[in-house]
Amino acid sequence: MAGNEERSKGTFATGDATVGEIMEEAYSCRFDANLGEVTRLLVERGVSSLPVVDGERRVVGFISDGDIMRAIAAHKTRSVFNGGEATMLYFDDEPLDRKARELKHRNVMELATRKVVCATPEQPIGRVAGLLSKKKFKKLPVIDGDGRLIGVVRRTSIMRHVFALLFGE
Repeated sequence: MAGNEERSKGTFATGDATVGEIMEEAYSCRFDANLGEVTRLLVERGVSSLPVVDGERRVVGFISDGDIMRAIAAHKTRSVFNGGEATMLYFDDEPLDRKARELKHRNVMELATRKVVCATPEQPIGRVAGLLSKKKFKKLPVIDGDGRLIGVVRRTSIMRHVFALLFGE
């Protein structure tokens, strides 16, 4: 797993800031990691999502605990439609532990979002705050001009910055 975990560092500053000034360290996983490794990273790092990077640290996907939850969730029924009528109806009675075991060896890119919205260090915080709010994202990867992961900007990063502006800390 050590080869599938990578980090980048960021800083935090107060004042009239850009994303680059408040971005934080980003944990990531490699595109060839399996979902068992990804789940371990999410739990060990105490994060809810990870950017997925290639061998040159370019962002190629984004995986969240929500993606994993959807994969193991129980589904009461599913219908397959052929024309106007349902041709098959079944109940999902597969136990959670079996679903989790089967998920463990699947590649992260099977569940990862491939169209990833990213921020750049030069972007104003207000613009990124608007995007996070509009899209209901909790964080965005921050990339350099070559698409390489250099940090992450979280809602909490922005809130700490706003708090520092309001209370001078």
